[in-house]
Amino acid sequence: MSLPYRNNYTGDTRRLLLAFDIGTTFSGISYRLAYPCQEHVVGEYKTPTVIYYDSAGNICAIGAETLKEGIEEDAEENGWTKARWFKLYLRPQAQTAHASASDGQVDEALPPLPSNKTVVQLFSDYMKYLLECAKQYISDAHGKTVCTSLQSDITFVLTHPNGCNGSQQAQMRQAAIQAGLVPNTEAGRSRINFVTEGEATLHFCLGNGLALENTQQPGVLIVDVGESVIDVSAYRQLPNCSFEEITIPECHSEGAAFVTMRAKKFFEDLLSGTRFANKVEALILRFDKSTKHRFRKADRPQYIKFGRHSDRDASLNIRGGYLTLTGHDVAKFFEPTIFAQKSATNAPIQSVFLVGSLCASDWLLDQVRKRTEPLGLSVSRPCAHVNKAVSDGAILSYLTTDRRHPPRLLQAGDQAPGGVDDATTYRSSNTLSEYNAGSARPLTPEHRDKIIRTDFPRTEGVQAREKDSDLNERVDPESFNRCLVLDESQ
Repeated sequence: MSLPYRNNYTGDTRRLLLAFDIGTTFSGISYRLAYPCQEHVVGEYKTPTVIYYDSAGNICAIGAETLKEGIEEDAEENGWTKARWFKLYLRPQAQTAHASASDGQVDEALPPLPSNKTVVQLFSDYMKYLLECAKQYISDAHGKTVCTSLQSDITFVLTHPNGCNGSQQAQMRQAAIQAGLVPNTEAGRSRINFVTEGEATLHFCLGNGLALENTQQPGVLIVDVGESVIDVSAYRQLPNCSFEEITIPECHSEGAAFVTMRAKKFFEDLLSGTRFANKVEALILRFDKSTKHRFRKADRPQYIKFGRHSDRDASLNIRGGYLTLTGHDVAKFFEPTIFAQKSATNAPIQSVFLVGSLCASDWLLDQVRKRTEPLGLSVSRPCAHVNKAVSDGAILSYLTTDRRHPPRLLQAGDQAPGGVDDATTYRSSNTLSEYNAGSARPLTPEHRDKIIRTDFPRTEGVQAREKDSDLNERVDPESFNRCLVLDESQ
């Protein structure tokens, strides 16, 4: 099955919908331009999530400008500060603690924020840049009058990892207001919508040809291996072809960027004190571009070109400008990321959709299939535009209005989102989720079974939804507790 058919836009005015997916290393923009009685016109744009600042905090280069040749030399000569991977600083406290516990080197390896900038200011500067890029792109494609006539009424969809809640949404909304996306009024704030990366990815997959394996048990697990996090979400299809979330989404701070971090530390340790110590960045660039994605078997060596033909050192396995790594060493870069792909969903799942920037890795796909297919699960990955899955899916998700979601609980360590819209209850502007500060409690393994099998309590402003009784009868906890956990002995 696929997404339900969407009728043509029936409004009497043109509408512009913009989706921003601010990723760890790259960010995506997708848009829909709706004309009265016509289908939606879609477009997309992608750019690096990098900003260079001078000592006064002024932007010197941002996004695509940071790709120009010689930018690193300019930055060093002028004393610019490079802000990258700043999305990771928006993580909830629970995810930060998880990252530190799972890999002691992770938080230490995160690039620091510029000394005179907060994470909200960085998001604000970058959102302002994305808006300008979107306006230019749309003006080139549809004419300048489109943007000028619609800019005061643009609807925005901002994506965030599954683990982010009201406090992170509040920071993103604050950044959007500071960036000038919307005015700081009730009407302006209502034009900012949020969608989890998990839900956006589900809609992208179904909108791009991935089908559910078993329509009698139409459950699907979305494993989004992004740059900074792994989002795990579970959904089931309803008779009317819409989808509902059947468990609390999970988020693990173990994405593609962390694979790169471990590779970088390996290269630094290997080459420290040698004449090749300054070649680490060249190795990382080549590793990110090719080795990370084409690596498939741990018993085969990997060759990374980084220097001249005359560069040789047998003790370091460097020959002809190539560094030779054993497949087992490369596999270790992936291990924490693979082990993080765990779900205690306890739901009738038949299909697993693997997406995200790291889903192109044959090694990752093979390892996931090795553990899931013996359990009768089908693993698929989309073949096109996977790096734009979230922003494209955010558009599709927003346009699909027939959605039902259970109330989501705050993750352990999160602050209750009081003061965002209401001191007690927070509701995202597109009714994707509801929170009640009085009923918030940590999401622990002991709670998961209760969340799936037990009705939610009534809380102020939140109406509990009963779970279907036949769903609980088809639960297979043992299978799903193991479905995405790889055997450490393999």
